[in-house]
Amino acid sequence: MAIRTPHWLPAGTVPTTKGWMTPDGEVVKKQKFTGAEIAEWHQAHSTAPEPVLQTLHEAPVIETRIDAELEQHYYGDHEDQINNEV
Repeated sequence: MAIRTPHWLPAGTVPTTKGWMTPDGEVVKKQKFTGAEIAEWHQAHSTAPEPVLQTLHEAPVIETRIDAELEQHYYGDHEDQINNEV
């Protein structure tokens, strides 16, 4: 059974397991609700719009082999640098 909100309740009043509670924490009407009823009420009174899902597009990865000349240009004598550091 769906929860019906009394028209005389102050703005911002929500149902809890103890009854209708104001934002200040005051119970203004004692009434028992189940967790499922409370969840249903919140879902029906939700003001938040559905989130918009956005697809992310990444740049394609292109792997290419480099020849010995490019390796020498970019890395140089890499093995010599490692041996000198030790």
